[in-house]
Amino acid sequence: MPALVAFGRRWAIGSDDFVFPGITSVFIRLLWLAAIASVYISHRETLRCPGGELLEAYFIGFIALISLAIILELIIIYTSGQGSITNTHPRRFIPLFLYIRLVIFLLELVWSGVGAYWGFSEWENRTPVEGKACDMSVVRAVKGTVVTSWIISFFILIAVFIFFDPLGSIDDTTDDDDEHLSHSREFLSTTGNAAKQVWERRCRLLCCCAGNDENSQDAFSDVSALMATFFKDLDIVPSDIAAGLVLLQYDQERHQRRGERPHIPQRIIPLVPPPIMPLEEEVDKCCHYIFYALGCYGWMYYMYDNMSCGLCNLCRHCQCCMCCRSGRVAQHDNCCNCNTSAVKQLTNLKDKDIVYMSYRNKIYEVPFFVALDHNEKAVVVSIRGTLSLKDALTDATAECEQMDIEGHEIYAHKGILRSAKTIKTILTDNQIIEQAFQKAESDDYSVVVVGHSLGAGTASLLSIMLKSRWPSLTCFAYAPPGGLISAAGVQYSADFICSVVLGEDVVPRLTLETLDDLKERMSSVIKKSTRPKYQLMLGACWHSFFGFPEKLPEESEDNSGNQESLDPQQPLIDDSPGSPIRQVYSGEGSSTSTSSQSVHKVALYPPGHFIWIQETRSVNRSCFGKRRYEAQFGRHEDFSYIIINPSMVTDHIPNNLFHALCYLKEQTVPEDV
Repeated sequence: MPALVAFGRRWAIGSDDFVFPGITSVFIRLLWLAAIASVYISHRETLRCPGGELLEAYFIGFIALISLAIILELIIIYTSGQGSITNTHPRRFIPLFLYIRLVIFLLELVWSGVGAYWGFSEWENRTPVEGKACDMSVVRAVKGTVVTSWIISFFILIAVFIFFDPLGSIDDTTDDDDEHLSHSREFLSTTGNAAKQVWERRCRLLCCCAGNDENSQDAFSDVSALMATFFKDLDIVPSDIAAGLVLLQYDQERHQRRGERPHIPQRIIPLVPPPIMPLEEEVDKCCHYIFYALGCYGWMYYMYDNMSCGLCNLCRHCQCCMCCRSGRVAQHDNCCNCNTSAVKQLTNLKDKDIVYMSYRNKIYEVPFFVALDHNEKAVVVSIRGTLSLKDALTDATAECEQMDIEGHEIYAHKGILRSAKTIKTILTDNQIIEQAFQKAESDDYSVVVVGHSLGAGTASLLSIMLKSRWPSLTCFAYAPPGGLISAAGVQYSADFICSVVLGEDVVPRLTLETLDDLKERMSSVIKKSTRPKYQLMLGACWHSFFGFPEKLPEESEDNSGNQESLDPQQPLIDDSPGSPIRQVYSGEGSSTSTSSQSVHKVALYPPGHFIWIQETRSVNRSCFGKRRYEAQFGRHEDFSYIIINPSMVTDHIPNNLFHALCYLKEQTVPEDV
């Protein structure tokens, strides 16, 4: 960090990112060199064959090129490991070394052509020289060398394609130092529209099967504007983000050892009174209804959770060629009804208990089903979480939109709100919930809406929209998105929406505000750090397996000499006096200045009240020992910041949340007297 400037443009890689790729390349080339040298030395006397002079020249030239490449890559490795993340001065010669490496690479391609000409010729039709034919082991060695060279060249081209930055073109026609200092600022301030177009092309490429309807166009535009605005004032590369997260984890661990509170951004946090229902009873209900939330993930989740015998169990309920039959329980399921089979396996539902099921998946339209739970006397509406790129695009449409709730001004996540409206339209137009009550033949049933992740957010907003029609409705939102609903919606839903969060799950903490705060914290710790990036990454790998050391690097070590470590030519965040006004997301699909009065920016939060499940740390627990958990009613303040930890991702996996709830239910079962 910042981005490497070479060949007249910026690249999505830093000058300190060549340590590990260089070591890998040197290791491969050393093996390659040893193999070629051994073949040449052992068969030197047998090279008197047709084309033997060319063959000997090929071996000598190739050994020389490989040796030069290894020496140069060792120099690049050493230079790339110098300086801190922000101090690029010790690495200023990296572009020059890359230019030289490019020349050697082109010579390697030319020499590979020479080897291909010699190795793939028809030797059996050539007359032996002095009665000697070419040793076939030598021919095979040349062919292997040529093919290996082509494979390495192919991977190098892929790497160039990956690290090519479409926005990286710069005008480097001047040698004036003052103009060179402004390159980063020009780069940050003149790429707004171009960045939006690039992100939109990326969205279309990733979601090429999402269709080209109005919803897709709207989602592409909104997501591209959001991504372009969020990264507009940053001059970083992906590895800088990884290093920043490592430094934040150090900082977080340091504060925890001091007994200090974590960094909480200054924002208004809604206060929700604790629920009336006892914690044990609510945990028991959460454990019951999570089967419906997991079942909606269909056959892929079931196979993931039952790798040994999942296929055999699914086959018991699968029916082949159901797409050609009438009277299907599920709409838009696959031909063998695998998703329906998975739902039955996980929930023990029968066909007669499934009222409606749809696995149609588009942007702003997620799969769901409606079923009867006779044990709890409930009409259950279960909504699937993120399982496709279309769902991810719905997640990323993160600006706010007002809900149509009479007497309440509530704003919600646009993409999830539109998904909830789609399901509400299907339920209302087909009177599906009314049909469920008719099948139940009882007035004692109540409506329960459940979901995980994206499904939890959709279930929460759907519950708010259906609450006036079904007053006894309750909702269990497992790991709901953090930026879901405004403070007014949190207060409105506190009595009937229960959000269940495991540990340090990042999704319930993920909002535009917490992401912006994370970006600021990351830039701060990166600027303070004086350690090379490769040391940070090695330390992260070590600590992930063996834990943090007893003595962490002191913060004063990072602060000392901080000003000298910063390279003014490469700002991390452009906050200079002459730079453009800081951009914020307006919620209207475009970036707008903070000085604009037309911007109506609304903070969004997770819904309802919280049950927060945390793992109890045990010193004596082995790596494969049984995990222990405890639950408590959480506060929205507990989820107003992002915790950096490897479990921030694994805690969101539905299987882990399921096992945590099962453990808690086991602890609440009274012992036999």
